[in-house]
Amino acid sequence: MKQSVLISGGGIVGTFLGLELAARNIPFKIIERDLPEPSKFDDIRSLTLNSTTHDRLQALGVETASSAIQEMKVLDGLGTGSLSFTAQEAKLDYLAAVLNFSKLRNSLLQKVSSSMIHSKEITSFHAHQSGITGVLSDGSELEASLLVVAEGRNSKLADLIAPQKTQKNYNQIARTFLVQIHKFTPDQAIQVFHEQEIFALMPYKSGDSDHIFSVVWSVPGVMGAGESQDDVLADLAKFEKKLACKIKPISDILSFPLFAHHLDEYCDTGICVIADSAHSIHPLAGQGINLGLADASILAEEIEKGFNTGQNIGHISFLKKYELRRKAINATMLNGVDLIFKIFQQDNPYFRVLRNLGLNKIDNFTYLKKQFIFYASGIYKI
Repeated sequence: MKQSVLISGGGIVGTFLGLELAARNIPFKIIERDLPEPSKFDDIRSLTLNSTTHDRLQALGVETASSAIQEMKVLDGLGTGSLSFTAQEAKLDYLAAVLNFSKLRNSLLQKVSSSMIHSKEITSFHAHQSGITGVLSDGSELEASLLVVAEGRNSKLADLIAPQKTQKNYNQIARTFLVQIHKFTPDQAIQVFHEQEIFALMPYKSGDSDHIFSVVWSVPGVMGAGESQDDVLADLAKFEKKLACKIKPISDILSFPLFAHHLDEYCDTGICVIADSAHSIHPLAGQGINLGLADASILAEEIEKGFNTGQNIGHISFLKKYELRRKAINATMLNGVDLIFKIFQQDNPYFRVLRNLGLNKIDNFTYLKKQFIFYASGIYKI
Protein backbone atom coordinates (compact mmCIF):
# COMPACT_ATOMS: atom_id res chain seq x y z
CA MET A 1 0.00 0.00 0.00
CA LYS A 2 1.32 3.45 -0.92
CA GLN A 3 2.03 5.49 2.17
CA SER A 4 -0.55 8.15 3.03
CA VAL A 5 -1.48 10.57 5.82
CA LEU A 6 -4.74 10.93 7.72
CA ILE A 7 -5.30 14.34 9.37
CA SER A 8 -7.82 14.65 12.19
CA GLY A 9 -8.95 18.28 12.28
CA GLY A 10 -9.75 20.68 9.45
CA GLY A 11 -8.88 23.95 11.14
CA ILE A 12 -6.20 26.32 9.89
CA VAL A 13 -3.24 24.11 10.84
CA GLY A 14 -4.82 20.85 9.67
CA THR A 15 -5.72 22.29 6.26
CA PHE A 16 -2.32 23.99 5.98
CA LEU A 17 -0.64 20.62 6.58
CA GLY A 18 -2.83 19.15 3.86
CA LEU A 19 -1.73 21.88 1.48
CA GLU A 20 1.94 21.27 2.35
CA LEU A 21 1.49 17.55 1.64
CA ALA A 22 -0.34 18.26 -1.63
CA ALA A 23 2.60 20.43 -2.75
CA ARG A 24 4.82 17.37 -2.22
CA ASN A 25 2.42 14.94 -3.98
CA ILE A 26 1.82 13.02 -0.75
CA PRO A 27 -1.68 11.44 -0.48
CA PHE A 28 -3.78 12.63 2.47
CA LYS A 29 -7.31 12.86 3.85
CA ILE A 30 -8.64 15.41 6.34
CA ILE A 31 -11.44 14.47 8.74
CA GLU A 32 -13.41 17.42 10.14
CA ARG A 33 -16.54 17.14 12.27
CA ASP A 34 -17.78 20.74 12.09
CA LEU A 35 -17.25 22.94 9.06
CA PRO A 36 -17.49 26.64 9.94
CA GLU A 37 -20.85 28.41 9.64
CA PRO A 38 -21.05 32.13 8.80
CA SER A 39 -21.27 34.28 11.92
CA LYS A 40 -21.72 37.96 12.69
CA PHE A 41 -18.40 37.73 14.56
CA ASP A 42 -16.39 36.58 11.52
CA ASP A 43 -14.93 40.03 10.86
CA ILE A 44 -13.66 40.47 14.43
CA ARG A 45 -11.25 37.63 15.01
CA SER A 46 -7.75 38.14 13.61
CA LEU A 47 -4.44 36.33 13.69
CA THR A 48 -0.86 37.46 13.18
CA LEU A 49 1.48 35.42 11.00
CA ASN A 50 5.23 35.91 10.99
CA SER A 51 6.78 36.79 7.66
CA THR A 52 8.13 33.29 6.98
CA THR A 53 4.75 31.62 7.44
CA HIS A 54 2.88 34.30 5.50
CA ASP A 55 5.33 34.05 2.59
CA ARG A 56 4.88 30.27 2.57
CA LEU A 57 1.10 30.60 2.41
CA GLN A 58 1.42 32.89 -0.59
CA ALA A 59 3.84 30.45 -2.25
CA LEU A 60 1.19 27.74 -1.80
CA GLY A 61 -1.36 29.93 -3.57
CA VAL A 62 -3.32 31.12 -0.54
CA GLU A 63 -4.19 34.77 -1.10
CA THR A 64 -6.02 36.55 1.72
CA ALA A 65 -6.16 40.29 2.45
CA SER A 66 -3.59 41.22 5.07
CA SER A 67 -1.95 44.18 6.80
CA ALA A 68 1.85 44.13 6.85
CA ILE A 69 3.54 45.23 10.07
CA GLN A 70 6.70 47.28 9.58
CA GLU A 71 7.17 48.38 13.18
CA MET A 72 6.32 46.92 16.58
CA LYS A 73 6.41 49.09 19.70
CA VAL A 74 6.38 47.73 23.27
CA LEU A 75 5.53 50.19 26.06
CA ASP A 76 5.48 49.97 29.83
CA GLY A 77 2.13 51.50 30.73
CA LEU A 78 3.34 52.72 34.13
CA GLY A 79 6.67 54.21 33.11
CA THR A 80 8.85 55.52 30.33
CA GLY A 81 10.24 52.18 29.22
CA SER A 82 9.85 51.45 25.52
CA LEU A 83 11.22 49.06 22.93
CA SER A 84 10.73 49.08 19.18
CA PHE A 85 11.38 46.57 16.43
CA THR A 86 11.42 47.49 12.74
CA ALA A 87 11.63 45.44 9.57
CA GLN A 88 14.23 47.87 8.25
CA GLU A 89 16.76 47.21 11.03
CA ALA A 90 16.60 43.47 10.28
CA LYS A 91 16.58 44.08 6.50
CA LEU A 92 13.22 42.32 6.10
CA ASP A 93 10.34 43.33 3.84
CA TYR A 94 8.01 43.25 6.85
CA LEU A 95 7.84 41.78 10.36
CA ALA A 96 4.45 40.07 10.28
CA ALA A 97 1.04 40.14 8.63
CA VAL A 98 -2.40 40.41 10.26
CA LEU A 99 -5.20 38.42 8.62
CA ASN A 100 -8.86 37.71 9.22
CA PHE A 101 -9.15 34.30 10.89
CA SER A 102 -12.33 33.19 9.09
CA LYS A 103 -11.22 34.30 5.64
CA LEU A 104 -7.90 32.47 5.96
CA ARG A 105 -9.59 29.30 7.13
CA ASN A 106 -12.12 29.44 4.30
CA SER A 107 -9.34 29.97 1.74
CA LEU A 108 -7.47 26.93 3.05
CA LEU A 109 -10.63 24.81 3.11
CA GLN A 110 -11.28 25.59 -0.55
CA LYS A 111 -7.76 24.50 -1.46
CA VAL A 112 -8.12 21.06 0.15
CA SER A 113 -11.87 20.47 -0.26
CA SER A 114 -11.41 17.47 -2.57
CA SER A 115 -9.41 15.65 0.13
CA MET A 116 -11.78 16.36 3.03
CA ILE A 117 -14.35 14.18 4.78
CA HIS A 118 -16.68 16.33 6.86
CA SER A 119 -19.47 15.78 9.40
CA LYS A 120 -17.46 12.93 10.91
CA GLU A 121 -14.64 12.58 13.44
CA ILE A 122 -12.04 9.99 14.41
CA THR A 123 -13.10 8.50 17.74
CA SER A 124 -10.37 5.89 18.15
CA PHE A 125 -7.44 4.31 16.36
CA HIS A 126 -5.22 1.25 16.46
CA ALA A 127 -1.75 0.72 15.07
CA HIS A 128 -0.71 -2.40 13.19
CA GLN A 129 2.21 -3.62 11.09
CA SER A 130 1.07 -1.92 7.88
CA GLY A 131 0.12 1.41 9.46
CA ILE A 132 -2.77 2.76 11.48
CA THR A 133 -6.55 2.47 11.30
CA GLY A 134 -8.78 5.35 12.35
CA VAL A 135 -12.32 4.53 13.45
CA LEU A 136 -14.83 7.22 12.50
CA SER A 137 -17.93 8.32 14.40
CA ASP A 138 -20.21 6.45 11.97
CA GLY A 139 -18.33 3.19 12.55
CA SER A 140 -16.42 3.25 9.26
CA GLU A 141 -12.65 2.87 9.14
CA LEU A 142 -9.81 4.51 7.27
CA GLU A 143 -6.29 3.16 6.92
CA ALA A 144 -3.14 5.22 6.50
CA SER A 145 0.55 5.09 7.28
CA LEU A 146 0.30 8.02 9.69
CA LEU A 147 -2.44 9.77 11.67
CA VAL A 148 -1.80 13.44 12.50
CA VAL A 149 -3.88 15.02 15.26
CA ALA A 150 -4.61 18.71 14.64
CA GLU A 151 -7.80 19.09 16.65
CA GLY A 152 -7.20 21.76 19.27
CA ARG A 153 -6.28 22.12 22.94
CA ASN A 154 -8.87 19.67 24.30
CA SER A 155 -8.17 16.86 21.85
CA LYS A 156 -9.16 13.44 23.23
CA LEU A 157 -6.92 11.71 20.70
CA ALA A 158 -3.94 13.72 21.92
CA ASP A 159 -4.71 12.66 25.49
CA LEU A 160 -4.55 9.02 24.38
CA ILE A 161 -1.03 9.56 23.05
CA ALA A 162 0.32 11.70 25.88
CA PRO A 163 -1.83 11.81 29.03
CA GLN A 164 0.98 13.64 30.84
CA LYS A 165 1.32 17.35 30.14
CA THR A 166 2.34 20.66 31.64
CA GLN A 167 -0.66 22.94 32.18
CA LYS A 168 -1.02 26.56 33.25
CA ASN A 169 -4.09 28.67 33.96
CA TYR A 170 -3.15 32.34 33.52
CA ASN A 171 -6.32 33.37 35.38
CA GLN A 172 -6.83 35.91 32.64
CA ILE A 173 -9.49 36.68 30.07
CA ALA A 174 -8.64 37.90 26.57
CA ARG A 175 -10.89 40.42 24.88
CA THR A 176 -10.72 41.04 21.15
CA PHE A 177 -12.54 43.65 19.07
CA LEU A 178 -11.96 46.22 16.33
CA VAL A 179 -11.22 49.91 16.84
CA GLN A 180 -10.45 52.93 14.71
CA ILE A 181 -7.44 55.09 15.59
CA HIS A 182 -6.30 57.91 13.30
CA LYS A 183 -2.99 58.66 15.05
CA PHE A 184 -1.12 55.53 13.98
CA THR A 185 -0.18 54.41 10.49
CA PRO A 186 -1.56 51.09 9.16
CA ASP A 187 1.85 49.41 9.37
CA GLN A 188 2.40 49.90 13.12
CA ALA A 189 1.64 47.46 15.92
CA ILE A 190 1.69 48.50 19.57
CA GLN A 191 1.70 46.55 22.84
CA VAL A 192 1.21 48.18 26.23
CA PHE A 193 1.84 46.41 29.55
CA HIS A 194 -0.24 48.13 32.22
CA GLU A 195 -0.18 46.56 35.71
CA GLN A 196 -1.65 43.07 35.12
CA GLU A 197 -3.15 43.94 31.74
CA ILE A 198 -1.66 43.51 28.26
CA PHE A 199 -3.13 45.66 25.51
CA ALA A 200 -2.15 45.05 21.89
CA LEU A 201 -3.13 46.97 18.75
CA MET A 202 -2.57 45.27 15.39
CA PRO A 203 -3.25 46.92 11.99
CA TYR A 204 -6.21 45.27 10.29
CA LYS A 205 -7.93 45.40 6.91
CA SER A 206 -11.70 45.67 7.30
CA GLY A 207 -13.59 46.53 4.13
CA ASP A 208 -13.01 50.07 2.88
CA SER A 209 -12.45 51.56 6.34
CA ASP A 210 -9.10 53.17 7.16
CA HIS A 211 -6.99 53.15 10.30
CA ILE A 212 -8.63 50.00 11.70
CA PHE A 213 -6.81 48.02 14.39
CA SER A 214 -7.54 44.69 16.01
CA VAL A 215 -7.37 44.76 19.81
CA VAL A 216 -6.19 41.79 21.86
CA TRP A 217 -6.49 42.78 25.51
CA SER A 218 -5.81 40.34 28.33
CA VAL A 219 -7.00 41.18 31.85
CA PRO A 220 -7.15 39.35 35.20
CA GLY A 221 -10.09 36.95 35.29
CA VAL A 222 -11.69 38.62 38.31
CA MET A 223 -11.56 41.93 36.47
CA GLY A 224 -13.13 40.59 33.29
CA ALA A 225 -15.85 38.52 34.92
CA GLY A 226 -19.33 39.94 34.53
CA GLU A 227 -18.27 43.23 32.96
CA SER A 228 -20.67 44.78 30.48
CA GLN A 229 -19.48 46.06 27.12
CA ASP A 230 -19.92 49.64 28.36
CA ASP A 231 -17.66 48.89 31.35
CA VAL A 232 -15.00 47.46 29.04
CA LEU A 233 -15.07 50.45 26.72
CA ALA A 234 -14.89 52.90 29.62
CA ASP A 235 -11.75 51.10 30.76
CA LEU A 236 -10.01 52.10 27.51
CA ALA A 237 -9.35 55.58 28.93
CA LYS A 238 -6.00 54.64 30.49
CA PHE A 239 -4.67 53.41 27.15
CA GLU A 240 -5.96 56.49 25.35
CA LYS A 241 -4.00 58.56 27.86
CA LYS A 242 -0.84 56.47 27.49
CA LEU A 243 -0.97 56.53 23.68
CA ALA A 244 -2.28 60.10 23.45
CA CYS A 245 -5.04 59.17 21.04
CA LYS A 246 -8.74 58.51 20.73
CA ILE A 247 -9.69 54.83 20.51
CA LYS A 248 -13.06 54.34 18.81
CA PRO A 249 -14.56 50.81 19.13
CA ILE A 250 -16.40 49.68 15.99
CA SER A 251 -17.36 46.06 16.76
CA ASP A 252 -18.72 43.73 19.39
CA ILE A 253 -16.31 42.30 21.97
CA LEU A 254 -15.34 38.61 22.02
CA SER A 255 -13.89 37.13 25.23
CA PHE A 256 -12.18 33.84 26.07
CA PRO A 257 -10.12 32.44 28.99
CA LEU A 258 -6.36 32.03 28.66
CA PHE A 259 -4.50 28.78 29.32
CA ALA A 260 -1.23 27.16 28.30
CA HIS A 261 -0.28 23.50 27.99
CA HIS A 262 2.48 21.33 26.56
CA LEU A 263 2.39 17.56 26.02
CA ASP A 264 5.25 15.45 27.35
CA GLU A 265 5.24 13.42 24.12
CA TYR A 266 4.32 14.37 20.55
CA CYS A 267 4.11 10.93 18.98
CA ASP A 268 3.53 7.20 19.27
CA THR A 269 3.60 4.43 16.69
CA GLY A 270 1.59 5.58 13.67
CA ILE A 271 0.40 8.84 15.19
CA CYS A 272 1.69 12.32 16.03
CA VAL A 273 0.28 15.56 17.40
CA ILE A 274 0.75 19.11 16.13
CA ALA A 275 -0.23 22.70 17.01
CA ASP A 276 -2.83 23.35 19.72
CA SER A 277 -3.33 19.62 20.23
CA ALA A 278 0.29 19.53 21.45
CA HIS A 279 0.82 22.99 22.93
CA SER A 280 -0.88 26.32 23.60
CA ILE A 281 0.54 29.64 24.72
CA HIS A 282 -0.40 33.11 26.01
CA PRO A 283 -1.24 35.43 23.07
CA LEU A 284 1.01 38.29 24.28
CA ALA A 285 3.69 37.48 21.68
CA GLY A 286 1.27 36.38 18.95
CA GLN A 287 3.22 33.14 18.47
CA GLY A 288 0.57 30.47 19.05
CA ILE A 289 -0.61 30.06 15.46
CA ASN A 290 2.93 30.47 14.14
CA LEU A 291 4.25 27.62 16.29
CA GLY A 292 1.41 25.40 15.06
CA LEU A 293 2.00 26.20 11.40
CA ALA A 294 5.74 25.64 11.90
CA ASP A 295 4.90 22.19 13.34
CA ALA A 296 2.99 21.43 10.13
CA SER A 297 5.79 22.65 7.86
CA ILE A 298 8.50 20.68 9.66
CA LEU A 299 6.35 17.54 9.76
CA ALA A 300 5.69 17.85 6.02
CA GLU A 301 9.43 18.21 5.42
CA GLU A 302 10.15 15.04 7.42
CA ILE A 303 7.36 13.10 5.67
CA GLU A 304 8.76 14.10 2.28
CA LYS A 305 12.22 12.88 3.32
CA GLY A 306 10.65 9.60 4.46
CA PHE A 307 8.85 9.14 1.14
CA ASN A 308 11.98 9.85 -0.87
CA THR A 309 14.13 7.42 1.12
CA GLY A 310 11.55 4.65 1.51
CA GLN A 311 11.19 4.96 5.29
CA ASN A 312 8.05 3.97 7.18
CA ILE A 313 6.59 7.37 8.11
CA GLY A 314 4.52 5.83 10.90
CA HIS A 315 7.46 4.23 12.69
CA ILE A 316 8.17 5.75 16.10
CA SER A 317 11.86 6.30 15.32
CA PHE A 318 10.90 8.30 12.24
CA LEU A 319 8.32 10.41 14.08
CA LYS A 320 10.79 11.21 16.84
CA LYS A 321 12.75 13.25 14.26
CA TYR A 322 9.79 15.61 13.99
CA GLU A 323 9.39 15.70 17.77
CA LEU A 324 13.09 16.46 18.23
CA ARG A 325 12.92 19.39 15.82
CA ARG A 326 9.80 20.94 17.34
CA LYS A 327 9.41 20.06 21.01
CA ALA A 328 12.42 21.98 22.34
CA ILE A 329 11.73 25.15 20.37
CA ASN A 330 8.05 25.10 21.36
CA ALA A 331 8.99 24.66 25.02
CA THR A 332 11.52 27.50 24.75
CA MET A 333 8.90 29.84 23.31
CA LEU A 334 6.35 28.82 25.96
CA ASN A 335 8.86 29.41 28.77
CA GLY A 336 9.98 32.69 27.23
CA VAL A 337 6.43 34.01 27.00
CA ASP A 338 5.79 32.93 30.60
CA LEU A 339 8.90 34.85 31.70
CA ILE A 340 7.73 38.02 29.92
CA PHE A 341 4.29 37.56 31.45
CA LYS A 342 5.77 37.28 34.96
CA ILE A 343 8.06 40.28 34.49
CA PHE A 344 5.15 42.53 33.60
CA GLN A 345 2.90 41.18 36.37
CA GLN A 346 5.21 42.52 39.09
CA ASP A 347 3.82 45.51 41.01
CA ASN A 348 6.92 46.23 43.12
CA PRO A 349 7.84 49.90 42.36
CA TYR A 350 11.59 49.18 42.46
CA PHE A 351 11.14 46.33 40.02
CA ARG A 352 9.18 48.66 37.73
CA VAL A 353 12.09 51.10 37.66
CA LEU A 354 14.49 48.33 36.68
CA ARG A 355 12.04 47.06 34.08
CA ASN A 356 11.80 50.47 32.43
CA LEU A 357 15.57 50.90 32.45
CA GLY A 358 15.95 47.43 30.96
CA LEU A 359 13.53 48.12 28.10
CA ASN A 360 15.29 51.35 27.20
CA LYS A 361 18.70 49.67 27.42
CA ILE A 362 17.69 46.77 25.16
CA ASP A 363 16.26 49.26 22.66
CA ASN A 364 19.81 50.45 22.00
CA PHE A 365 21.16 46.94 21.25
CA THR A 366 20.49 46.57 17.52
CA TYR A 367 22.15 43.14 17.28
CA LEU A 368 20.09 41.70 20.13
CA LYS A 369 16.86 43.07 18.66
CA LYS A 370 17.77 41.71 15.24
CA GLN A 371 18.24 38.21 16.66
CA PHE A 372 14.87 38.42 18.39
CA ILE A 373 13.25 39.49 15.12
CA PHE A 374 14.81 36.55 13.27
CA TYR A 375 13.43 34.07 15.81
CA ALA A 376 9.99 35.70 15.94
CA SER A 377 9.78 35.93 12.14
CA GLY A 378 10.46 32.20 11.75
CA ILE A 379 13.72 32.68 9.86
CA TYR A 380 15.63 30.66 12.46
CA LYS A 381 14.34 27.12 12.72
CA ILE A 382 15.81 23.77 13.68
